[in-house]
Amino acid sequence: MNLQDLRDELATRAASADQHPGDLLPGVQQKIRRTKQRRAFSALGVVAVLAAVAATLVPTLRPTPPADNPPEDYTRDGLTVPGTVGSDKLLKAWIGDRGQSSLSFAWTPTTNSITVHANCEAAGAMYAIRFRINGWYLGDASCDAGPNAWAMDSGVTLAPDSAFWLASPVGKAARVSADLIELESGRPAGKDSRIWFGIYSTSPDPPSSNGAPARLAPVDAGAYQKDGVIYRKTVGGDILAAAQVANLDRLDVRFSFTATGAKLVLHPFCTANSGYVGDNPPYTVEMRIGSGQPVKSTCEASSTDAVKGSSLTIDSPVPAGQRVDVVAKVLSTSPHLIGMPPDVRLGLGVYFRGAQRVIDGMELPEQTEVAGYRYRLAEVKTAPGPDRRLATDTPADQPYVVAYGGSPLGPGGGFQASLTVGKTETGVGVASDVGGMGIGWDAHGAAPSERATLTIAEGNPTKGTLILAIYLPD
Repeated sequence: MNLQDLRDELATRAASADQHPGDLLPGVQQKIRRTKQRRAFSALGVVAVLAAVAATLVPTLRPTPPADNPPEDYTRDGLTVPGTVGSDKLLKAWIGDRGQSSLSFAWTPTTNSITVHANCEAAGAMYAIRFRINGWYLGDASCDAGPNAWAMDSGVTLAPDSAFWLASPVGKAARVSADLIELESGRPAGKDSRIWFGIYSTSPDPPSSNGAPARLAPVDAGAYQKDGVIYRKTVGGDILAAAQVANLDRLDVRFSFTATGAKLVLHPFCTANSGYVGDNPPYTVEMRIGSGQPVKSTCEASSTDAVKGSSLTIDSPVPAGQRVDVVAKVLSTSPHLIGMPPDVRLGLGVYFRGAQRVIDGMELPEQTEVAGYRYRLAEVKTAPGPDRRLATDTPADQPYVVAYGGSPLGPGGGFQASLTVGKTETGVGVASDVGGMGIGWDAHGAAPSERATLTIAEGNPTKGTLILAIYLPD
């Protein structure tokens, strides 16, 4: 697993680090958020054009190629959109005119598993292509004229479970836009710029890292489903208490359940910020659980499997056997915002948290889920923080997950930690003097046994506990 894979996995597994700092490696989430904006869709189709730039290009439309007939490259004015990128097959190609930094056109998707690969030319500053479809912001693709521009990992994929498809289903015409912008200022590119890209059919299977198995988790018996949004009955060791998805004409959900005394894991689902670009989204989800104070979470929805987004863990507000009333609402973060975007979807699932193993204040779940598969805690090793190093052998010939991190290491902060499996550094983390390192996750496929080592590379720990744990398929 490379550094980007780790960040992506942490983003997927994040439990709302800004509200529950012990759940993730502190200091990583801000970088994850910006990385998702730059890279989360290094090129997926798109929707509003900058008013200052005229979009006059008529896009070149390519028919869906037969499965046994690989599509041809599309070439215009010395530029080429490849017919295939790895196993991805070209569906539609666009090559703009020189000086045209913005494209807008209609397109009808024929599959719910697509990748957009793109490239651009621009002189001077750092530029990227900003993509939207039907107003849904998909990300900024960095310009790269070298061989990496059409590499498999340079594109951005919409998987079959993407929340995007709820608002823009296959077979329905969509408005696509691509805008070449200067990264620092957000302004459109100059007159010598040019963009070209293609939308490709791609594999519906989730990508794996380090050979680890990956899949879209199956919907189990007892799951809650409404309007395409799913709250599964079990997620790792967590069990669904209750869930609700609001009707499209409502911006709140209200339901109740009976407490068991276990901690609660909240999984909001919200699409109000789907068109926003930046670090301070304008809409948030406010949740009131029982009679306690409301808690807030960023409004986001990455998958129709609603537990894939961020989450928040809280104590049970009442003893076991008592009723808990739940209310969740979409709110604006500014009094100057008026109204909500159309077709906002809101949902909330409340889960009873599964059993945990507590080590120096840090919690390790006895069961967890990574990339659609469930794992159980098989081995835990610890060492005092001042030892700076902790190692264990990985299991041979079966998939596994390494959980690594630790409790607060002492005053001063500035601690840097790294995880190495064999000779490869597969994870890094920044530990604060208050929240510790939290817990990071690193999945691997079946392979010969290697040595996994957690090392404090920077800082001077004076206390705390280092943790290495091995999870095996359940």
